[in-house]
Order: sequence, then structure tokens, then C-alpha cells
Amino acid sequence: MPAACQSLPSFTQRPHNAPRGLISRDPPSQRHPIGFYTVCLAVFCERCAAYILGASMILLLGARYGYTTGDALRLAALVNAVNYLGTLPGGLAVDRVLDARRAMGVGMALLAFGYAALTLSAPGALWLSLLLLALGHALFKPSTQAVIVRLYAPDDARLDAAQVAFYLAVNAGAALGAGIAGLLVRGRDWRASFAVAAAVMLAGRIVLALGRHTLQLRPLGHAVSSTNLPISVSLSSLRRAKIMAALTLAMMLYTVGFGQAEGSLFLWAQDRTDRVLLGFEIPAAWFVGLPALLVLILAPVQLALLPWLQRRVDTLRLVAWGLIAVVLAFVVMIPPTLWSGGHRVSMAWLIACMTLLVAGELLVAPLGLSMMLRLTPPRFVGVVAGAWYVSKALGFWLAGELGALVVR
Repeated sequence: MPAACQSLPSFTQRPHNAPRGLISRDPPSQRHPIGFYTVCLAVFCERCAAYILGASMILLLGARYGYTTGDALRLAALVNAVNYLGTLPGGLAVDRVLDARRAMGVGMALLAFGYAALTLSAPGALWLSLLLLALGHALFKPSTQAVIVRLYAPDDARLDAAQVAFYLAVNAGAALGAGIAGLLVRGRDWRASFAVAAAVMLAGRIVLALGRHTLQLRPLGHAVSSTNLPISVSLSSLRRAKIMAALTLAMMLYTVGFGQAEGSLFLWAQDRTDRVLLGFEIPAAWFVGLPALLVLILAPVQLALLPWLQRRVDTLRLVAWGLIAVVLAFVVMIPPTLWSGGHRVSMAWLIACMTLLVAGELLVAPLGLSMMLRLTPPRFVGVVAGAWYVSKALGFWLAGELGALVVR
């Protein structure tokens, strides 16, 4: 365990030597700003559309464009990586040039056009779509975090809970998207899949437009800042940078594992898993959405336990526990891999694997990002959120390379 973990102050407690006035004595209302729910609805639609594509991407590339399984895995992972890689310049633009609310709207419009382009059969439609999706994600992802941070007052203890609740919205959309994809992909109706994705994205854009008046952002000087939170009172700039680097590395390593859900684990579900339940064959694409469904089940438990955990365990240690859970997820898959003899195995193995993946996700992703934002000066929230997503980009790329090696 890094030395920083041993003495890192809790988010919710004032260090004994911290100057008074930096930490709010009165607990804030447990209700979140109305604008937070507007952002969550927009993200719900964005994730639903993204998972309609993600749950059918590998099959689409093989059936419609003739890619081999290995090449389809690599390209699908590269698409994920590029979508996250663009968030660094996108975050910089949000911090320096664009209004975060406007960037969200423009990003959602580009995403809607990107999904619509996939319905076209014209040459180059795939690459046009991927370009529009990359540009849309580059603006949308960092701007959502910039908006959320500026909805809260300084030292607001609700930010951790907000990130977990935000994750609930993300995964509710993902679960619905994977469910829709599983139904449509069974008939290889690619056009209908992406038309639905475009319609969902357009609905999200309308929600954002109708709820724009709820996005009452605080001035940058009054947003969550690294100079008025307990975690940074006693931290030097160098130590703060080390902690942020450790969190970014943790996110990348987690994503290498989680990226297998849309890659090698999806292929395992399709080719090696007995998916028949009560006479019904469960679509393999539904297993892509299983982690999102598990988040909906486990995240409320985490929200209930979060205050108790934060009084006893610092955030870096929780993130480390999350990485251990990800490793254990793949340890679970060793017995069926070695002993199946080429036969289909019980879906219980895959469910156990994904349950551990999700347990790791809930410790690494929302808590890690919340801590990153607490350590970040408000004028750099967009670019730091972009850097966080770049770590996911590298993780997805490595996940694709690993998945391609596995299926050889």
C-alpha cells in the first residue's frame, strides 16, 4: 500500500490541525440540486445509445463489414479508446473556451448524428459515424463533470454520493441499451438498432434543452476547489500530483479488466456459456449489459455504506480494494477455462466474474473520480476529467489487445 494511503485524511473529517472555516460544520442537505438530475437524465440517454452500439459492435463488424473476430475486437476497443482519448482536448476546450452546458448540448447533437450515420449503407458511413461519435464524446464527457462540480458549494460532502448516484444513471442507461441491442441483434437488424440509438440520443438532447434552466452553475471561484477541502489541507502539490497519478493508473488497470465485458467475455457468453434458462436462450448481448444491471443492484448498498466506510477507510485504500476485486474476477474464470473440455459451462461462472468486476468498478471509478475532482483547482476540472478518461482510453486499447490474444 502506498505511503500516501496511510495518512490520507478522510473526505468527511477535518484534520486536527486544519484551519477552522475550511470545513462546513453543518451537514448539507442530502438532496441534490435539481440540475444534477437533469445531467443524470442526459447521461442516461447517452449511455443507453452507447450500449446499443457497444453490445452489437463486434457482431456488426463481422457480419456487415467482414472483420475477423480478432480484428473486430481490436477495432471495437480502438473505437472505445478514441472516444475517451478525445476528452483531454475536449476538457481543455471546456475549461478555456466553451461554456460547459453548451458543450454538453453540442456533444449530444454530434452523437445523435453519429448514430444516425450508422444507418447509412454509403461507402465511408462507418468512418463518418466514428468521427462524429469521437467528437461528440470529446465534448460531452468532460463537460458533464464540469457541470456537476459547479452545481455544489465548497466543501460539500454530497459530491461523493453524487458520483455514485451519477454512476447509477450511467448504468441504468447501459442496462437498457444492452437489453435493446440483445433483442434487435437477434434478427441482425442493424439499421433499426442504430436508428433507435439515434432517437434515444435525440431524446436526451431534448431533455437537456428543456432542463437547461436547472443548470445553475456556481462561479468558478465558488466551485469545489482543492484549496478548501479537507483532503488537501495538509497535502503538498507534489504529493497531490502523486495521488492523482496513482488514481489515474488505477483507472487504467481497472479498464483493462472491465473492457473484456464487451470483448472476450462477450465471446465467452456467446460461444462457451450455456445461456438457456427455462427454455429461453438469453441473448449474448445481454451479458454486456449485465455489469450495468449489477451496478443498479449494488450501488444503493454502496451509497448506504459510504458514510460508514469513509469514517474508517481512506479513499485510496478503497480504490486498491477495487483493483483486487477485478483481479479476483478473472481468477474465477480459470476453473471453467481449464476444465470445460470445450463444452458450454454454467452461466454462474460469468455472473460471478461480472459481480466481482462491478464490485471493483464501484470502488475505483466513482470514488476515484470524486477524489480527483477534489484535488483539482476549479479552472482545470474539464482537463483533469479529460485526463481521467484518457486513462480509460489506454485501458480499452490494452483490453482489445489482450482480448485479441485470448481468442487466437
